[in-house]
Amino acid sequence: MVEIHAAGGGVSVYKLGPFGPISNNAFILVDDATKDAAVIDAVTEHEQTLDAVAELGATVKMVLITHGHFDHLMGFAELRAAVDAPFYMHKADAKMATESPHSKETFDPKRIDVHLRGGETIPLGQTLIDVMHTPGHTPGSLCFYAEPFCLVGDTLFPGGPGHTTSNKNLRELIASITREIYALPEGTILFNGHGEDTTVGASHDEYRQFARRDHDGSLYGDVLWNQD
Repeated sequence: MVEIHAAGGGVSVYKLGPFGPISNNAFILVDDATKDAAVIDAVTEHEQTLDAVAELGATVKMVLITHGHFDHLMGFAELRAAVDAPFYMHKADAKMATESPHSKETFDPKRIDVHLRGGETIPLGQTLIDVMHTPGHTPGSLCFYAEPFCLVGDTLFPGGPGHTTSNKNLRELIASITREIYALPEGTILFNGHGEDTTVGASHDEYRQFARRDHDGSLYGDVLWNQD
């Protein structure tokens, strides 16, 4: 039986998994009034996600892709074939995924229905989902805010930002986090692609400690907010 993970503001969040070789979380966002559902990312074990939607008596109205790394697209082909609903993704990450040898077998960029830029508002029943562009982890990383929750993909985790491949990308990611995510109410619950949840307030407090310290231009990778 699928259990509710969090609820508030007329929307419920269901968290499944972890699934696959990198322990991905799968999320279903359900508008309480209409039972319209959004599936977040196309991770593996798509059957369990769709079984959960059916058990809830909900209907998938959209699939929202947070970013183009292969572990978030492993179930794309199967989910795309099974779901008659639009798929949303940032154009930059659709291009990146197309060029990745890990994603070529599962991902078809032509099957993305809507290319997002950030700043859009998507209705899900009576719930409004605000789209935030948060580059750094990938060029087209997106976060989806449905008050009081935000689905952040791999942009931010408890204890630090997502993985980066250069100091320039880390600085871009920190700018995205502070500009977009930390502007949300402190009580906003953040659901990420791997591991446990956090809140805006808790994460912002961790970041403030990081920001007080000096950091040279070599810092990137798996960075922690308590890292010197």
